Amino acid sequence: MHKQNQKKFPGGFMGVLIYLLLFTFEAYPNAKRSIIGNPPVYHFSHTDYNSDSQFWTACQDTAGLMYLGNNTGVLRFDGERWDKATLPNNSSVRSLYCASDGTIYAGGFNEFGIIKNKEDDGFTYQSLITNLPDKYKDFGNVWKILEKDGTIIFQSFNYICLLDNGNYKIIEPEDYFGYAGICKNHLFVLDGNTLFTLDVRTSQFTPFLSTQRLNNEEIVNILSSDQKEHILILTKAGNIYSVNLSTKTVQKRLSLTTGGPEVFTSAIKSTSGIIYTGTLSHKLISWQIKGDRIQQVRTFTELQDKTVLNLFESREGLIWILLNKGLDFFDPHAPLTLMFQGSSIYDALWFKNRLYIATNQGVFHSSTHTTDTIISQNEFTRIQGLQGQAWSLKVINDKLFCAHDRGLFQILENKTVRIGNFSGVWKLYPISSQSTSHYFVCTYNGLGSIHLTPLGVEVIHEKIPGFEESTRDLMAVGGQEHSYWVCHGYKGVYRIKTNENHSRIVSTEHFSEQNGLPSTFNINVHQWRGEDIFSTNHGLYVFNEATGRFEVHKFLTTLLGNDKNIRQLIAHGDTTWCVIDDQIAFIDHTNNNAVITDPFLSLKGTLNRGMECIVPLNGSNEVLIGTTHGLFAYKSSPPKGINTINHPKTHIRSISYSFKDTTITRNMKFFETPIVFPNEVYNIKFHFSAPFIKDKTNIRYAYFLEGYMSDWSPWQEKPDVNFSFLKWGDYTLKVKAKSLSGEFTNVAKVTFTVERAWYATWPWIIFWIGVGITIIFSLYKQVQKIILKEKEKTREEEKQLQKAREIERENQIILQEKKRMEAENIEKSKDLVNNALLIAKMRELLIDIQAELNNVRKNAGNDTVRKSILEMVKKIQMSLNDESQYQLFDTNLERVHQDLFNELKSRYPAISAKDLRLCAFIKMELANKEIASIFNISVRGVETARYRLKKKYPGIQELIDS
Repeated sequence: MHKQNQKKFPGGFMGVLIYLLLFTFEAYPNAKRSIIGNPPVYHFSHTDYNSDSQFWTACQDTAGLMYLGNNTGVLRFDGERWDKATLPNNSSVRSLYCASDGTIYAGGFNEFGIIKNKEDDGFTYQSLITNLPDKYKDFGNVWKILEKDGTIIFQSFNYICLLDNGNYKIIEPEDYFGYAGICKNHLFVLDGNTLFTLDVRTSQFTPFLSTQRLNNEEIVNILSSDQKEHILILTKAGNIYSVNLSTKTVQKRLSLTTGGPEVFTSAIKSTSGIIYTGTLSHKLISWQIKGDRIQQVRTFTELQDKTVLNLFESREGLIWILLNKGLDFFDPHAPLTLMFQGSSIYDALWFKNRLYIATNQGVFHSSTHTTDTIISQNEFTRIQGLQGQAWSLKVINDKLFCAHDRGLFQILENKTVRIGNFSGVWKLYPISSQSTSHYFVCTYNGLGSIHLTPLGVEVIHEKIPGFEESTRDLMAVGGQEHSYWVCHGYKGVYRIKTNENHSRIVSTEHFSEQNGLPSTFNINVHQWRGEDIFSTNHGLYVFNEATGRFEVHKFLTTLLGNDKNIRQLIAHGDTTWCVIDDQIAFIDHTNNNAVITDPFLSLKGTLNRGMECIVPLNGSNEVLIGTTHGLFAYKSSPPKGINTINHPKTHIRSISYSFKDTTITRNMKFFETPIVFPNEVYNIKFHFSAPFIKDKTNIRYAYFLEGYMSDWSPWQEKPDVNFSFLKWGDYTLKVKAKSLSGEFTNVAKVTFTVERAWYATWPWIIFWIGVGITIIFSLYKQVQKIILKEKEKTREEEKQLQKAREIERENQIILQEKKRMEAENIEKSKDLVNNALLIAKMRELLIDIQAELNNVRKNAGNDTVRKSILEMVKKIQMSLNDESQYQLFDTNLERVHQDLFNELKSRYPAISAKDLRLCAFIKMELANKEIASIFNISVRGVETARYRLKKKYPGIQELIDS
């Protein structure tokens, strides 16, 4: 079939929305009918609860926690976590009961007692059997625990124990206690073959009914009747007896057996009045008594095991099924129920008290139903002749038609009649609003037409010429006669127009991106509140006839966004149903146009893309939904009279935290208020659950820690939150929960404090303030001292600086004086040198004169002259021999070079005057020639004298140069 479609139409199925459902609802002759299916059954296996798989009993405490009796002990389930407690003798737990004061009682073999919470968030069993006399301790299995007038009743085959204010009273049977139960404020006890009523205050038995009146059948349970003075007794044989409480007469007998023999093991009557019965091998069946007959409502075949050992209804309305192998539960009023599975659903409608569905495997119909209907999978029958892909169903003039891959068919009871030679028919669409008998036949490659007459169906045109495209998405143009929109999955939008008698297509307009559309892909047309709405991948559009362009529909695009493909849009009352990408949602126009998606999240990704089946029913809160997995019914609220817990509170169960390398877990009940954690605490972890939420497999949590976070966290599956390190302060944790079915809880909150560090407590704060003030004052004083010291230091430094300046000035004066003296010394030295040179020259002159006079004397002929000359020579010689001039020179030389002479005399005490004189001349940097003149020796002699001086006085040269 699919290959044929692809060959004929390259556009295929993607992105094209069939407009089947806007006219489907007219096919429902009973507009107020309510149709639902079987609720989903959820399973727990031993891998979930980590215990034995056989369950016997159950109860629920006031906080919503479930307690279940198992072969290994008592299991507790808070909606998220399982934990367990065992009996001292490791007995199976056969009975559990939550008393009016909230105490949980448990019973096993030779054991009964109470369940007590432990500080570490666990729980334990505390035996009460030890207070019994020894002869009664062989109590046997405690099969039932009841409460009447404040007295707790423990029933076994061997005894009945009455516990009142800690006092025990044991009652022994005449035969054995085969049953005990409370119904309509009567405590019934079966002893042997007689059913008694027991007065717990007097311990008196009053005969009520012999089991012979019940055909000696074993009693399973006694249930309340809708009639005030009646009770219902269910037996293992599957019979229900109605008994009058006043006359004690059996009024009627109803049989629950549907075939061969069956053993009934358990029964309860729910708060909605439905009776649920468990059997030994036929699983679970629900019943409803109507007048003098009992009607089977549902059969639950999806259980893990065929043997039902017991049943329990929780406060939130869940039915728990305790199996021989496993544990199941379901919500009898689940908003989303399954009606048919195993095929892809493309259309559904109610016709002549039957539900018809079009699937990829043909057309099916349910059994006949004349009242509000619960339809289950096993009552659907396939209509022969319509095997294969069926696209849509349509009721016209009380005739039912099927648009099929193989053509157009009329369904007559359980047979079909083919109409014409059409092939590949999508749907039937009215040619005009004025005519109820002329219809287009929308096919894979264009349009045909038919006319319904009192005598049958007349084919007008098998092919209307002028348009060859697929017409699956066909809709009349609002306000224009003979004009129709056709959306193609890939090519965009067409507007076609027929002639007056609709015998041919006279005009075709094609619209694409040039006309305002975001693209030509995935465009669908819908009739919504009198408007022609075009959905695209980027928002919703309307066509502006004046401009000839498509424009954004502001209201719907703002509401639904422009980033997703809206592939379905159905207005029904105050609700608009839509498909957003692959998810169903509805717009509640009574609630500020709220868009609600949560109830349908479990169906996400299961819709037939482009062929979504959404069929609104009675009110805006009921709808049929076709998916690739089957047909579902959605009902947003339970039937009237059903007790539901509105917005139950989230349960913050326990807190664990780490302190000094130890992790501590404590039940919230064991925390003293206010809750205070030491400052050293870390990894504070809060464990929470929502026990009263029905959809326990799809719970999400959000939390907000005031004082730490600025907003609520995103929704998460984890039922806990951990805060690694919190600084000291006051905090309030708020937690809320919701399910994917649309349930949500009130906010739970817990306030706690993280203590200040020891050094941040008030005494220490005061101490630290005092220390701080002291330190600040000390620092102030110290700073003052430092400032004074610095000032003093500054003054001292100023004085020192002043002294230094004075010394510097003195040094400058001394230096200047030294320089002056040095300059004077230099001048004196120069004068001395000049004097020495002058003396030397004078000596040389005197010597020359002496020599000349001697020559004259030798040549003089006159003795007088020679004598005179000799006298002159002697005087010259005396002058040359006069050392006074040299002594004066040495004195002056020593005065000028006193420091040098003192240093030389100090270092070389034996130094001679001549050597001192030579040192002075060297210091004065006189040339050797000048020194030779002064000393009246040769230059060679000066050099020799200098050499001897250095050798005689080591280091003297460095001293002279310094």
